[in-house]
Amino acid sequence: MSFRTPLADKMRPQTLNDMVGQQDFLGKGKPLRRIIEQKVNISLILWGPPGTGKSSLAQIIAKQFDYPLAKFNASIDNKAKLDQFIKTYPYQPFVLLIDEIHRMTKNLQDFLLPYLENGHILLVGATTENPIMSIVPAVRSRCQIFEFKALSDQDIEIVLKRATTEVLKLKDEQIETDALKLIAIAADGDLRVALNILETVHAINPEELTVQDVKNFAKGQNFSYDKKATKHYDYLAAYSDSMAGSDTDAALYYLAVLLKNGDLPSVVRRLREIPYTYIGLANPQQVTQIVTAANQAEKVGMPKAKYPLIFATMLMCISPKSGSFDEVWDKLDKDTEHPSQHPMPRGLRDMHYKHSEEITGGGLIKSPFAEPHQIAKQNYMPQGLEGKRYYYPKDNANEKRLSEQYLKLHRYIYGEDYKN
Repeated sequence: MSFRTPLADKMRPQTLNDMVGQQDFLGKGKPLRRIIEQKVNISLILWGPPGTGKSSLAQIIAKQFDYPLAKFNASIDNKAKLDQFIKTYPYQPFVLLIDEIHRMTKNLQDFLLPYLENGHILLVGATTENPIMSIVPAVRSRCQIFEFKALSDQDIEIVLKRATTEVLKLKDEQIETDALKLIAIAADGDLRVALNILETVHAINPEELTVQDVKNFAKGQNFSYDKKATKHYDYLAAYSDSMAGSDTDAALYYLAVLLKNGDLPSVVRRLREIPYTYIGLANPQQVTQIVTAANQAEKVGMPKAKYPLIFATMLMCISPKSGSFDEVWDKLDKDTEHPSQHPMPRGLRDMHYKHSEEITGGGLIKSPFAEPHQIAKQNYMPQGLEGKRYYYPKDNANEKRLSEQYLKLHRYIYGEDYKN
């Protein structure tokens, strides 16, 4: 029994000239193309939406280098498979394509390091997630990273046209105007999806390709959201921005889109982070409630998780907002660019080693616990920043109350001269 080869596999590019899109680095004379054509042995991490040519490029690289190609899926494969590859090619370099490399455990990533170092493995890691967040620094530092973009409708149409003539053997008169364009639009930047639509519509009606047939098929499909693709991040951004903007109904809508597309983990991560960013000191109790609800949602899973998530989302929207932490950080970020320009008071240096007091003057100049109110009137700030304030309260009841104590402490420590 022979298995049918999908159209997407039949149309897989065999050379760099067959690739569409990514011309910023795969066009003639561009950096990645030169790396491949000149056979520079550099490992790569390719990240971006699915159906943009990442895995295909790995196969082209293996062919160009005349190296064996080994395929590893980080979602389902284990260390034994990596060991088998190394035993299979003990004395020659090979291309290792790791699909979904963002799912690879730290231990497995660390296992690869010596083989990347000595050139035994030429890694091509394919991922839909930002590698800065998911790939360990030691592996990243040994790779060049290229971000793949979703293909344009025009790029997809080029491949669809080739598929209709070279594989499906359709003549121009059998293809209705705009049918291929409509498929490209429905695929939303994913070439594999586009070829699957074309193949299915052609199987239904092999004699011609009409706009109506494409519409009839596409309207029942959901091509507008893929939790691994760019739109995933758009919906997450819309969800976060709606909560920041206190629009409860919009936030609930985007929450529902994310949950119905199976993206509970991203919602939970977002709700653990943004309460501190958007609410902060304006309502510390609700920050705790929101984070607790997010943790509970993760424990119970869908479909019951939607209830604590609706609760948390509504609290996020209805709560007073602050945003003061971002402003605090912006000021800190500027002042800490060159710490050596602002030496700390000698008395604050570490005193937990032998002769520290004699060498650095380590230890507080005054013990705050021996002073009135257990607060010492002394400078703690680095040179040049004495008495500087980073926090300025926002206009909400809770921060106004907290700011009174903050300012009282600041003025007591530094004196009335530092009211800025």
